[in-house]
Amino acid sequence: MIQELIPLTRPRTLAAALGGPTILGASFSYYAFGAARGTGLAIFHTILIFLAVVTAQIVANLWNEYKDFKSGLDAGQKVGNAGSITRGAITPELIVTMIKVLMVVPIIIGAYLSATITWYYVPAGFVCILISFLYSGGPKPISRTPFGGNLLWHRMGLAIVLITGYAWTRELSLALLIPAIPSTLLVGSIMLTNNIRDIRNDESHGRRTLPIVLGRERALSLMSIMYIFNFIWIVAWIIVGHMTWFSLLAFLAIPLAFKTVHTLSTKTDEFQLDKAMGGTTAGGAAMIYQLMWSIGLIIGK
Repeated sequence: MIQELIPLTRPRTLAAALGGPTILGASFSYYAFGAARGTGLAIFHTILIFLAVVTAQIVANLWNEYKDFKSGLDAGQKVGNAGSITRGAITPELIVTMIKVLMVVPIIIGAYLSATITWYYVPAGFVCILISFLYSGGPKPISRTPFGGNLLWHRMGLAIVLITGYAWTRELSLALLIPAIPSTLLVGSIMLTNNIRDIRNDESHGRRTLPIVLGRERALSLMSIMYIFNFIWIVAWIIVGHMTWFSLLAFLAIPLAFKTVHTLSTKTDEFQLDKAMGGTTAGGAAMIYQLMWSIGLIIGK
């Protein structure tokens, strides 16, 4: 049972898309500002934010799988995370029960953080939850449009960095965009990889994801530009004197980043494309970039 449930949470995306922005947001705030209410408390709040966003994303992933199954999108799909439901190993009713149980965690943590840091976390959390619901639910799921991935980029990248940064500084500074923009683009690379892998299945079910609208080659070019921009971004801030040279540790992600692009460019088989997902998520470019940059910031401090 556990072996069937774990893939449905999409663990490969959780560390890179959620853990990365949380760690980077905290590390940058520590480097640039310090902790307004003490480092220990800021670290404690960071851990709670991490637990809240990861649990909330697991709920969103389960909801996405449930709605894709109910709509028939996953029927006959050979790769990805949907196999447990389509094979009947996991019932849709169990997925709904898990969603209801897991939702308690981010609600409790969110209430505590709002009461102790700022009540502005309430509308921010509400917007993030609404985007998660509309991504797969509602009369016209945004996952079926070119805008679905774009909204998730900002929810999973920009929003998490800003929420974490505020927990450290107790103010919103434009400087937080320095880590937030690359994190947002890295979440975008994860979404693009997933959409490029599923392009045939999505197109056959009437979806209009960004790779379908742009075309495979343009989508790959966009991914390459995003990666290149992220590395130039760090160098630019180092040159102007606002970033430590230790930030170049993030460049350790370069081989993994472009290995992913190469695999997506040269492979067409769905199973080979599924392997490319590992190169851009938890064990790959997105996580290495954010983790190593975070380490560089801590050393530089």
